[in-house]
Amino acid sequence: MPKHKPPQEDRELRRKAEEQIRETFGRPPPESADEQLRLLHELQVHQLELEMQNTELRQTKDALETLLDQYRDLYDFSPVGYLTLDRSGNIRNANLTSGRQFGLERSELISRDLIDFVTQENRSDCSAFLQIAFSRPGKQAIELMLRQKNNAPFFAQIEALAAASAEECRLAIIDVNERKRAEELFLRNSKLESLGLLAGGIAHDFNNILAAIIGNLSLARAQMSNPQKLAKRLTDAEAAATRAKDLSMQLLTFARGGAPIKKVIYLKYLIREAAQFAIHGTTVSCEFFLADDLWPVMADSGQISQVLHNLALNAVQATPEGGKLTIRAQNVAPPPGGTRWVEVALADTGTGIPADLLPKIFDPYYSTKPQGSGLGLATCHAILQKHGGNISVESTLGQGSVFRIRLPTAEEDAIPDAFLDSKVHHGQGQILVMDDEAAVRDIAQASLEELGYSVECAADGGMASELYRRRMAEGNPFAAVILDLTVPSGIGGKEALAHLREIDPQVKAIVSSGYASDPVIANYREYGFSAVLSKPYQLEELSKVLHDLLLG
Repeated sequence: MPKHKPPQEDRELRRKAEEQIRETFGRPPPESADEQLRLLHELQVHQLELEMQNTELRQTKDALETLLDQYRDLYDFSPVGYLTLDRSGNIRNANLTSGRQFGLERSELISRDLIDFVTQENRSDCSAFLQIAFSRPGKQAIELMLRQKNNAPFFAQIEALAAASAEECRLAIIDVNERKRAEELFLRNSKLESLGLLAGGIAHDFNNILAAIIGNLSLARAQMSNPQKLAKRLTDAEAAATRAKDLSMQLLTFARGGAPIKKVIYLKYLIREAAQFAIHGTTVSCEFFLADDLWPVMADSGQISQVLHNLALNAVQATPEGGKLTIRAQNVAPPPGGTRWVEVALADTGTGIPADLLPKIFDPYYSTKPQGSGLGLATCHAILQKHGGNISVESTLGQGSVFRIRLPTAEEDAIPDAFLDSKVHHGQGQILVMDDEAAVRDIAQASLEELGYSVECAADGGMASELYRRRMAEGNPFAAVILDLTVPSGIGGKEALAHLREIDPQVKAIVSSGYASDPVIANYREYGFSAVLSKPYQLEELSKVLHDLLLG
């Protein structure tokens, strides 16, 4: 029932009715005690009051309908899509704009589940978002990839607000495709600029390395009559080539996310070797404080050596006038049920890093050095993340910096691999080498023959399988095979191994590749290989892998 008007409104309405009667009939309200006249007057007043109220209601109704029409126009023709969902995620109401966003009529949206219009990879995020929107007060927001009727995707910012009853939720859908395109264009331009810096830094580093290699080889040719000088030139050329390998591995690790080939190792050996190599020939001194009982870690020795070398080299570059590098390594006891860590801290006495630059130093391509590639610290960060570790920095301008890395330890009963020494292990037996590069086949054959093995080569997996089958039939089987993983124009190592295992289930296969990012390299045993050789490799590495495989 309608609420009764307040007394003052009743009085005002009666006053207007009596004025109208006076104007219409020319008489004032009856003052006599004649009951009939009094009742007639009251009826007339009441009739007029009702007519006035009806007129007011019609005017209010017309005004509300006008406002409702305006609201419908604003609702339907807003540039934002609006949906109303029930707790099951079904669409109960929709405006015309939302229909256009999805390429449907409004009626085709009603009763559909919102999740039907979300791309597969975003559906779990959407479900979690709706749960939060229904359970929490206030506006919630998220960006999702939605799809239209023809499955064309579009980015949308979704804002949700639950109704007071919490039985419905109202969504605003804002198409942000244009904004995303602008962001991608900006990012692409930024990357192009960064790639220019990267290319310059890498070219500079490689030119220096090539200058050392070419210069030493040229001198070696001139000094062939002097064995001592010749050995020195070849050693220096090999060292420069190793630096080139390290740089290419940095690029692969950062650009392709090379998975670590983990083994149980002691860090003490790596720390000393990497740091001493970095400071060799500089005016920086290095002091070590390495715990005697340092726990072993499960890590890729090559990648962690690269991290330590980069950080030590960073310290050298921060102290151009000479200084001191202090390296400490210690065990970090875990909280109950927590992770055991080994922490290595490298502290230099260099120029320090300004506070405003500290948040950027692990960013890709960022470098404070004019000719730096910007890969060193970014690569360190990427490698440690893949090992389940972390890196942090503290720095005071003018006083130096401290970089701390942490690595999770190996299982307590794990036995560390022996640190790779310089011993060359000779052997015997027939080895099959498959590689699509003739130069790689030639050097592999020469190296294996130097170690005492007999060698046959194949350019792809098909040729290798046929050779292996033929030698098995002749009763002269191969002791092991070295398979190149990637052969662009033929059968690669993984497929070739499947063929070889059909011929000989006991085949001993070594996978070899320059692509550190391939999962086969990191998890070679899961793919049926017995060992791994990452290219480029040295004679010592080749000899140790074969020695361990054939005699271990």
